[in-house]
Amino acid sequence: MKKNIFGLLILFIGWLPGFTQEKSVTEILEESKAKLERISDFSADFTYSIEIKTNPTRVSKNGKFHYAKGKFVVIMEDQEIYSDGKSLWIHLPGEENSEVTIMNYDPEESFNFDLIFSPLYETANKSIYEGKKSVNGVTYDQVYLQFSNPELEYHQVRLWINETSKIQEKVVLVNKKQTITTYAYTNIKTDLGLPESTFVFDTDNFQGDIYDER
Repeated sequence: MKKNIFGLLILFIGWLPGFTQEKSVTEILEESKAKLERISDFSADFTYSIEIKTNPTRVSKNGKFHYAKGKFVVIMEDQEIYSDGKSLWIHLPGEENSEVTIMNYDPEESFNFDLIFSPLYETANKSIYEGKKSVNGVTYDQVYLQFSNPELEYHQVRLWINETSKIQEKVVLVNKKQTITTYAYTNIKTDLGLPESTFVFDTDNFQGDIYDER
């Protein structure tokens, strides 16, 4: 479950104070950081795929997520995760055996969506601006980051940052085993004024099994 959404934490991470010759990289990433810090909440559709080079295997899934500071929702076909910052609901839908597990939310022990606003430049040791690319009429700034922190699951990251919105719409992560994980985001909407109920799973009208571990 955690692996399914962990990569979402990388959604808007990647601003890196570069060296003098990489000033354009610094400006691009700092603009993205500043834009995201002004956003009160957002929603987006996402697609992620995992490609294992040592084994010709490719897995792809689609989903949707909502975020407000300290709160998030991730919805995929095989699971839904809700958190209001205090509790965590993990819903496994099913025609016959639908269930939801409730537990206290601990960002230190679980995934922490607030990390998408936290710069990881302390662990990056290289950044390269790879130029602009136009896709379906949208221009993106492409940035390559290299990390040497052995605690990270990845060591290379490529970002596609929308030149107009300053939001990262595609992220490609490569680990040391050359497993490639790609996240692409579409239909991004910001400052929606999402109500508190968005981040709480409705157990009152739930017909499946409920396991409350709080």
